[in-house]
Amino acid sequence: MKSKLIIISVALAAVAGPALANGPLASGVSQVDAIVQGHASPGDAAVATSDRNVKFRVLDNGAVERTNKRFGTVSVTDPHAEFRKSRDNR
Repeated sequence: MKSKLIIISVALAAVAGPALANGPLASGVSQVDAIVQGHASPGDAAVATSDRNVKFRVLDNGAVERTNKRFGTVSVTDPHAEFRKSRDNR
């Protein structure tokens, strides 16, 4: 029984590791994905392909500003802080 649990744990760890967005991005990743995951430079901006009213922009401090022109909403998130929070909650 213990050996089955160990095998399952190792298998899950092997699968879960590459799924995390803490490494380099693939070459074909969209600009929106790069911005949201914290791999863009300040001043970079992109428009969502699924909703042209949604725009993402990297601020000077590295935070990401998401603007929805249709609803008049603006939200700011820090992708690096989100990554640290998810890493610490494991």
